[in-house]
Amino acid sequence: MARQSFYNFSKTSFVRGIQCRKLLYLDKYKKQLKTPPDAETLLKFKMGRAFEAVFKAKFTNGLDISAIEKYPSLHRVQLTMGKLAQPGEVVLFEANIFYSDILVLTDVLRKNPDGSYDIFEVKHSDKVNSAIEWDLPIQYYVCKNALGNIRTFNLVNRKEGTLDEFVVTDMKETCEERLPEVEAYLAEFRDVLQGFEPEVPMGPQCEEPYKCDFQDYCKELR
Repeated sequence: MARQSFYNFSKTSFVRGIQCRKLLYLDKYKKQLKTPPDAETLLKFKMGRAFEAVFKAKFTNGLDISAIEKYPSLHRVQLTMGKLAQPGEVVLFEANIFYSDILVLTDVLRKNPDGSYDIFEVKHSDKVNSAIEWDLPIQYYVCKNALGNIRTFNLVNRKEGTLDEFVVTDMKETCEERLPEVEAYLAEFRDVLQGFEPEVPMGPQCEEPYKCDFQDYCKELR
């Protein structure tokens, strides 16, 4: 757990905060109370990783930062920035981008010869749910502030009715419009993490957009 102490938020934790403030708090301070994922969830993870791998294979010159150092760390952030400082085109998988107290890992980050960036976030889903709607803006917020000069910021979805065909949509404009909301949420979430465990009754947020890992814990508190 100590290896994560240099950041407070990731894409996942930010999205969890929007789903439920209590979920954000528990995921930060009481991870041991999680219920392990079931077989269906594990299968979805596996399918998502496979879909992502197929897309990444399109970039034959990509360097996987996670293959060099396994866990997110300040060294991985420094390694990422060092690679991006090299001249010419650079393509990184799982680039570690850090800004303020937020760490994001980009699926595919391409630095172009002119110094601009194209970023690709890969989702196995063929639809955009509320989690994806916020996953993208928080990643864009960090990348824009840490890197600047974002040329395109792309969502890569699975084409409906297929297993391995892609639909690539530039979401930069949409993400730019949501930056004030991102900053407002971050301010609220920082207050949540500095306080006591929020009292939130169970409800629809326990299932949407994803099933909460702490439902068993919350049921015991009823």
